[in-house]
Amino acid sequence: MLTLLIVAGPAAFRADEPAAKPAPAEPAKLSSEVTQKLTAVLPKYAPPVEAKPAAPNPDVLELPTITVTQKKRPRLTPEVMMTGKAFNEKLAHDSLSLFDHSFLNKFTLPAWFGGVSAEQRAREEYNRQKRDELISDVNTIAKAVEELDPAKAKALLDDATKP
Repeated sequence: MLTLLIVAGPAAFRADEPAAKPAPAEPAKLSSEVTQKLTAVLPKYAPPVEAKPAAPNPDVLELPTITVTQKKRPRLTPEVMMTGKAFNEKLAHDSLSLFDHSFLNKFTLPAWFGGVSAEQRAREEYNRQKRDELISDVNTIAKAVEELDPAKAKALLDDATKP
């Protein structure tokens, strides 16, 4: 008897609950007559009317339409990411022969004897090349400026050649 109550008990409590929830009813479809009556009452579609351009105002400056696009970021090259010492070593490695930077450069005179390492010499040469490029560019610009204002061209050359 106890077993019967244990098995039948929960089933008796669930008998009060509905067996399954009813599915929501689908909306009824409208007949063609009702659809026609509804569309007759609704406002009709009217495309927007294009406004005639007004006479241009002489006080207003109209600029052409342009599209602006973002430039791609420049890639970071190893030279940008290197420390000064690493860049000097790379310059020495690129500018000297294998024998020079592997064997001879290992022995440098102390600074008080005027000894300079290969990295320092390579960096000085690199700076010298960059300086020559700058002066060449300034000379080109000064030639163009000389036609308009010789004094400014001379001042530009003087500023570029200062130490």
